[in-house]
Amino acid sequence: MTTIDGLLRRADEEGVQVFGITPTGFPGRGIGVMATRDLERGDIIMTIPVQAIHSLHTVPEDIVCKLSRDISIHGLLAAELALQHTASADLAELVPKWTDFEATIPYLWPAELQRLLPGEARCLLTKQQTKFEKDWDMFRNGFASKSRQDYLYAWLLVNTRAFYYETSAMMLFPWHDRLALLPVADLFNHSDTGCSVSFSTESYTVTADRRYYAGDEVYTSYGEHSNDFLLAEYGFLPSENRWDKVCLDDLLLPRLTPKQKSELRENGCLGDFILHDGLKKCDNIWIALRLLCCVDASWQRYIDGEEDAEGTLAKATELLPALLEGYLGRIKEIQTEIRALQVGRDCQQKLLVRRWEQIEALVRQAMVMNGPPYE
Repeated sequence: MTTIDGLLRRADEEGVQVFGITPTGFPGRGIGVMATRDLERGDIIMTIPVQAIHSLHTVPEDIVCKLSRDISIHGLLAAELALQHTASADLAELVPKWTDFEATIPYLWPAELQRLLPGEARCLLTKQQTKFEKDWDMFRNGFASKSRQDYLYAWLLVNTRAFYYETSAMMLFPWHDRLALLPVADLFNHSDTGCSVSFSTESYTVTADRRYYAGDEVYTSYGEHSNDFLLAEYGFLPSENRWDKVCLDDLLLPRLTPKQKSELRENGCLGDFILHDGLKKCDNIWIALRLLCCVDASWQRYIDGEEDAEGTLAKATELLPALLEGYLGRIKEIQTEIRALQVGRDCQQKLLVRRWEQIEALVRQAMVMNGPPYE
């Protein structure tokens, strides 16, 4: 029996149903899910009943009782995997190895490469590090014999494979920590548009979002995320992503005075200076640019996206291209710096350089837009 056959057999025993699809290997891309017959939009292709869902309610009591009540659901699920209560040889063949994570997940890269991540990815990495250290401290207090690497590997498996899930007990946890592991469903690869995944008190349901022909790879979407997010959280960079965007915090924050930063913070507009399709005149990026151009800030007009007596919206529109031109120079410097580093693996450096190349392309695209770059 093959590894995939064994997985499907166990999933079937738990009540998981699949219709017209099967997990399989794709050359050069690892494991994914393939259509075994033509599928139409709206076809239900998988159901996962509640008894097959692994989450807060399924972590064995002998694990829970040794851990702090403050540990996250993420940390609990990682503890269960690290202690091999649900692991198997078949599972090990279907998930990334530690070396795979080292190659692609910035969490495991040298600090010199982490420092050169784009702003959004670097911010996400900092949050990951904080969350992991908190979970690790609680895990090692209960299970001192397990190594940090064993637990981190399990923690990253949960981070890259978990689905959002809610029960009444889980509502006590932050929304981003309401996680569950689903058999088979975690083998779908990502596309910026993919099959819908919904859940109820009885089951998860995966529904085809388009027509797939027999032999096609079938995708789900991990969300409307930028490539910085996908790199930091999952360790991959799509070549096409309709949701990609550029965070300009590193460009704008150094230009703001402490007083301006304080004013932006007080009005809920500090940071998240995002350049993307569909910009609106009230977005944080325009409020920050207008503040750089003003003598006397007109906050309500800024927040409403209206022009003011000083004409700061027009001035901000004129200012942005020059700032972006300077940013292109900084991007080239970062790419050169990455290539010159004598640390890390070649694949890590190439992945990081590719992300900066994508950002460069997005910036150039924004610079050649006709008319104001906002709606």
